[in-house]
Amino acid sequence: MLPVLFSNMAFWVILLYFAVPSLPGWATKNWLPTLFAENLQIPMEEAGPLSTITIALSSLLGVIFGGILSDRWIQHHVKGRIYTSAIGLGLTIPAVFLIGYGTSVGAIVGAGLMFGFGFGMFDANNMPILCQFVAPQYRATAYGIMNMVGVFAGAFITNFLGASADEGKLGSDFAMLAGIVFVVLLIQLTVLKPKAHEQLA
Repeated sequence: MLPVLFSNMAFWVILLYFAVPSLPGWATKNWLPTLFAENLQIPMEEAGPLSTITIALSSLLGVIFGGILSDRWIQHHVKGRIYTSAIGLGLTIPAVFLIGYGTSVGAIVGAGLMFGFGFGMFDANNMPILCQFVAPQYRATAYGIMNMVGVFAGAFITNFLGASADEGKLGSDFAMLAGIVFVVLLIQLTVLKPKAHEQLA
C-alpha cells in the first residue's frame, strides 16, 4: 500500500500542496489574535474574538462557495477542482502579506476575511483532488498521511513564529509565508494533470 502511494508522483505533489498551505493555516489559527493585537494596538480580549469571528465566518463562506464552484466546474473541465483550489490558495497569498504588515483595521480585517475565504475554498477541495489521483483502496491511508504532515507543519510553524514573536519579527516572518505558498501554487498548476474526474484503480 505505502509503496504504491509513494511511487505516485502526483501524491507527492498533493502532499506538498497540502502541507505548505498548512503553514499559514496553522499560523493564522495560533497567532492571528496576537498579530491583530500588535498591529492594531488593541487589547487581546478584543483581538481574540475579532480574529476568530473573521476567520470562522469567511472560512465557512469559502467552503460553501468553493464546493459549489468546484462541483460545477468539474462537469466541464477535468481540472476544475484544481483550478478552484488554486484560486482559493491564490487569495491567501496577498492576505498573508497584509496580515503580516497591515496596520489599519480595514486592511487587517479585510485580509483576514480574504484568507479565511480562500483557505475555505482550498480546504473544500483537498479530498476531491486526492480522489482524482489515488484509487479508492488507498485513500484513507493517503489522507491520513496528508493530515499527519499538515500537523507536523503546524507544529513547526507555531514554534518558529513563537521565536519570531520573541525577537519582534512576528509580522515580517508571517508575511514571508506568502512567497512559500506562491511557489507551491505554481507547482500544483504545472504538475497536477488529472485524466479523469476520479481515479478508480
